[in-house]
Amino acid sequence: MKNLLRKALLLLCALILAASMTACGSDKSEDTKDKTEDTAKDETEEADETDETEADDSSDGGVTEKFDTLDDFVKSDIMQEQLETQIAALEGTGISADVYADGDTLVYDFTIEDEAVASVMDKATLDSSLQSQASTFEGVAAMLPAAIENIDNPAVVVRYLDPAGAEITSMEFTAN
Repeated sequence: MKNLLRKALLLLCALILAASMTACGSDKSEDTKDKTEDTAKDETEEADETDETEADDSSDGGVTEKFDTLDDFVKSDIMQEQLETQIAALEGTGISADVYADGDTLVYDFTIEDEAVASVMDKATLDSSLQSQASTFEGVAAMLPAAIENIDNPAVVVRYLDPAGAEITSMEFTAN
């Protein structure tokens, strides 16, 4: 169970990083899109390698109990530390992030605060980026029951907001 929680946290961190990098790109720069995809792939590979290493080091026999709710999971100390690190990585990009639970839904709100960045982020560009990351978001939704006891139909919602807080676009992802 301890390794499942670690894997979940690593996947969540990779997700935040991938989503934030995706938001920084635009149709004008295929190079940025390629770098985002490469970074997300590298993050996933690193998470897999770390998970394999941790599986070898798991001889302590400790079992971590599941969290009662998604909200408890998001508010846990270890999760908050990971989220703070990833949110701090967004500083200076013109984008801020908030992650929270809404029932059985894990919600990522990315607010595009910089007007220049917001001007190149249209719904079609953001939707395309979200669709290219669908398997990652679906993977997060699929791993939630491993870390949370009382979750029925987990979902991940990613929303992009303009500087005024109005939704530009959002997508919901569930486990396949």
